[in-house]
Amino acid sequence: MVEAETGSLPGEAERTDILRFTKGKYLRSAVGAAADSLGALAGITLTDAVGPWTVAASHELAARLDGLQYMLREGPYFAAVSTGRIVVCDDLVTDPGWPEFTPRATDNGITAALSVPFGEPDNPGVLNLYCQQPSRLRADAERLATALAAQLAVVVTLARHSANLAVALESRDLIGQAKGIIMERHKVDAERAFAVLARLSQERNTKLREVAGEIVRTGETGDLR
Repeated sequence: MVEAETGSLPGEAERTDILRFTKGKYLRSAVGAAADSLGALAGITLTDAVGPWTVAASHELAARLDGLQYMLREGPYFAAVSTGRIVVCDDLVTDPGWPEFTPRATDNGITAALSVPFGEPDNPGVLNLYCQQPSRLRADAERLATALAAQLAVVVTLARHSANLAVALESRDLIGQAKGIIMERHKVDAERAFAVLARLSQERNTKLREVAGEIVRTGETGDLR
């Protein structure tokens, strides 16, 4: 199995939280089950503020094919997201639908593809399946993939809610600590300390929790003004 990698992108924290709250193993098991039951390479794509990313894949080639779609901005994943419907291509060799993606996929021995959207329309996930020569999509592939995607929708939704709650709790703790530092340093009450945090957030065009985190890390509170 291929696990997602997180980098220094703006959405790194959210992606790390998604992996943490899905416990990673479930997604790896799900993508492995999809690959085994359907005789295909499989990848799970989620979308966030940064863009689409592959959270788990059954094989390195599946992850590369997902990434190729993200780079080219075309392919079954984008068709599934834009329409909200299952996209099936039984023969990529003769299908002219994706002129940039298709020849690259077939060069890697991919003959057919299936993408099943799941989750919330404004934060969609997609289960992507790729068949290699000489295989073809089995007759019940769409039904099986749809059932698995429905399970993925539940676990990803719960993971996102859990991640949002964790971030909110962590933010509250950071802001409380930063307020305490300002109150102790400048001998002011909690309301004035919060006003200082809000001003710094506005001046720096930075989220309140990030300003609070910096104060907690460095101990630097700036001027009261």
